Amino acid sequence: MAYRRGGIFDTILTGICTIMSAIPNYIVGILVIVFIGIQWNLYPLETMRGTYTSTITPGFTIEFIVDVFKHVLWPFITYVVCTFGGWALSMRANTISTLGEDYITVAKAKGLKESRITFSYVGRNAILPLFTSLTISFGFIFGGSLLIENIFVYKGIGWLLWSAINERDYPTMQGVFLIMTTAVVLSVTIADVLYGLIDPRVRRGE
Repeated sequence: MAYRRGGIFDTILTGICTIMSAIPNYIVGILVIVFIGIQWNLYPLETMRGTYTSTITPGFTIEFIVDVFKHVLWPFITYVVCTFGGWALSMRANTISTLGEDYITVAKAKGLKESRITFSYVGRNAILPLFTSLTISFGFIFGGSLLIENIFVYKGIGWLLWSAINERDYPTMQGVFLIMTTAVVLSVTIADVLYGLIDPRVRRGE
């Protein structure tokens, strides 16, 4: 989008991403159930309740793993769709800002290939401000999404937190918050480690 800013492609995608980032995740979840599961009957969402089918014995088997994946698929897609718009818009803004830097002009003046400039110069520098927020988002995904899990009747961490709130089960609530906090802290730690691989200046302490 940033390379063709102002064009039809950029205008359409920017509008789509803006709409995606503005729609609450529970609205997207309801639309997925209504259209994908009921109206178009593309996926048996009405039978996908819980984390796995009760008739399947839990274990490290292909059948169980595939069944778990089927249950988590649409809640995960819903979460990604709701957050992708904001990520894309932020990446577009960072890319536009990076394209105006002097080192990009120098790289073009040296006659470097456009693909190398795009990935080695623009991409790596534009993604840096987003990298930490992306890893934190993955931590929250691991911690669960309360509304999405309730809409899809997916009994994950979010479902457990909702049940604990309704029952005023404070020890369970504390445990869930501890899991979510740990997931975010681990994500930030991983981001700090990987940050040095993306940006050599961090390793050199610049």
